[in-house]
Amino acid sequence: MSEHPNIIWLTLDSVRYDHTSMSGYERNTTPNLQALANRDDGVSFSSCFSHARSSPASVPSILSGTYPSRHRTYFGNSTQFPGELPLVSELLSDVGYRTIGVSNNGYASALTGLDRGFDSFTLLGSTPREILQSVGVTNLLKYLVNIRRHSVGFSTDFHAHSGAYLLNELTKEELQASEQPLFCYVHYNEPHRAYHPPLPYLDTFTDDIEMGPEEAASVAMDVHHNLVDIVANGCDLSEAEMEALIAMYDAEIAYTDELVGNLLDLIDDRLDETIVVVTADHGELFGEDDMLAHKYSLHNAVLNVPMVVAGISDLSESGVVQHSDIVRTALEIASADTETIQGVDLRTDSREYAISQSGEGDLDPLLDRNPDFDRAKFYTGEYSAAQDGEYKYVQRSDDPRLYRLPDEDENLTEECDERASEMDAWLSEWLETEGKPVGTGSEVEVDDTMRERLADLGYLDHEM
Repeated sequence: MSEHPNIIWLTLDSVRYDHTSMSGYERNTTPNLQALANRDDGVSFSSCFSHARSSPASVPSILSGTYPSRHRTYFGNSTQFPGELPLVSELLSDVGYRTIGVSNNGYASALTGLDRGFDSFTLLGSTPREILQSVGVTNLLKYLVNIRRHSVGFSTDFHAHSGAYLLNELTKEELQASEQPLFCYVHYNEPHRAYHPPLPYLDTFTDDIEMGPEEAASVAMDVHHNLVDIVANGCDLSEAEMEALIAMYDAEIAYTDELVGNLLDLIDDRLDETIVVVTADHGELFGEDDMLAHKYSLHNAVLNVPMVVAGISDLSESGVVQHSDIVRTALEIASADTETIQGVDLRTDSREYAISQSGEGDLDPLLDRNPDFDRAKFYTGEYSAAQDGEYKYVQRSDDPRLYRLPDEDENLTEECDERASEMDAWLSEWLETEGKPVGTGSEVEVDDTMRERLADLGYLDHEM
């Protein structure tokens, strides 16, 4: 491999590993990712765990190779990435890379300062005028011509539309061979809720459920628009409704996998030696911890994400890995500075524990809907979890928990008190050293358009 291979990093929002083909899932949702993993130099990690449960903290960790408690972005009062820590784009730019970012998630943008170090960074707009400004007339016309194939048709419910096609077209424009090596970060917002796949995908996984495609899509949209009420009242969905919700989610994954495959074909055609990484920033809950979406809980349905890497030979898929490990490995290959990166080089090393963190939460939206909501179930202070593939320890000051995986219901802190104490001591020491913050970012005033966009994603205090 050359000293400076191209590096393409694709993040799919809200994909849980156990709903991908690589996991042996009953539905073939990700054949293109499976094909990438099947390459001679490809690998799929079954035990990749995100650093956080949601995009505001997870994406900065991906783009910096650091933990939420270190960069503090949306992990406290700071809403921007701190200037004291470099981003991957800056580290690669320093060694001669051309750096490109294309995103359909507001938390992967200038809002959080994550566009720093990119030669070109485009956030797909959320209003018709913004979309036109970000993609241009030609791409918008192509999208409108294909709107029944790549979205829901001419629906007035903007939440049901998909921007993945436009994201692909923008990325294709940037993927031109040049004398400089290329780092390209792409953030698809699919299959983040609302789960409404494009029209040709509506019936992809409805043959084995009670509802037809249109009814299932209607249920998924109803859950999206009424999520806070549904969760506040115990996620009391019928079996048929949950099946419909999951079928629409899986279909969104399948559609996104198709576009990823299309982009991978272009990469193979246009670029020479290239490291390709495809992962997710976090997963999604479908009743685990009596919760939907990905707020409040550090259950592994939220943390265990797909991680497919091609272009690096002889990587072992065993053991737990995290985004920061892939970041360090790629940067080491590119001869970039890795002093601030908190992962390990997977070609020569492995990690003992994967660490995931949750910032402060607020149960008020749920309590406003249902004063009897069980507030004891979810800890609202900052807390961390460590796991090694066998055990998972959740360090909560109110109620520490030890699980023997894959079970995350039975608390074994008393039964296995020695193991719990050992993991608690390890995590406490880590928080006092590697987990300490470096610098502080600033507060950013969010305008009404961006506030509405973030509310749609469920990340403002009053939303789910």
